[in-house]
Amino acid sequence: MRRASLLIAAGLIGFTIGCAGKQPGTAVSASDFDLKPLVGVWRGTYSNPQTGRNGTVGFSLRAGESFASGSVVMIPKADSLLTPEERELLAEESPSGRTVLSIKFIRKEGGNLNGTLNPYRSPDCDCTVNTTFVGTFKDANTLEGTFSTVPSRAGAAVTGGTWRVIRVKKL
Repeated sequence: MRRASLLIAAGLIGFTIGCAGKQPGTAVSASDFDLKPLVGVWRGTYSNPQTGRNGTVGFSLRAGESFASGSVVMIPKADSLLTPEERELLAEESPSGRTVLSIKFIRKEGGNLNGTLNPYRSPDCDCTVNTTFVGTFKDANTLEGTFSTVPSRAGAAVTGGTWRVIRVKKL
C-alpha cells in the first residue's frame, strides 16, 4: 500500500512539474472558422518611426490548433548623439537592451487579421502600454499592417508603425 501511495505521489509531482513549465499560447480565432491561412511559421519585422524602435515579429500555428505561440522582439532606439561606429559597438556589447513581448491574441476575419500584445512597460514613457495591430493578407504567404501603442500615463503620446511577416514554413 505504501509503495502504491509513493508511486501516485511521484506521478502527481511529475505531472505538476511538467505542466508548470508550459506557457499558454496565443488565443487565435476566426470569424469564418478558417484558420488554415494562418497555419505555419511566420517571421518578419516591425518599425515605429515615432520612437525609432524596430525589431522582429514571429509566431507559429499548427493545423487543428486554436492557439499560436508568438513574440515580438523590441530593439532599443539608437542614441542620435552617437556616431554610427559607436552605435554598432554599443549594440554588440549590450544586446540585453532588447525586450521580448508576447502576442496575446490574434483574430482572423476573412483576409484581415487583428490582435493585441500583452501589456508591457515602455521605456519611452516609463509606463505600461497596450499595443494593438491590424493587417491584411497581401498574398498566401505575406501579412502586413499597422500597429498602435497607447500609454497608460496621461499626456504620454500614442505611437504606431508598420509590420510585415512572411510564412517561412508550412506546418
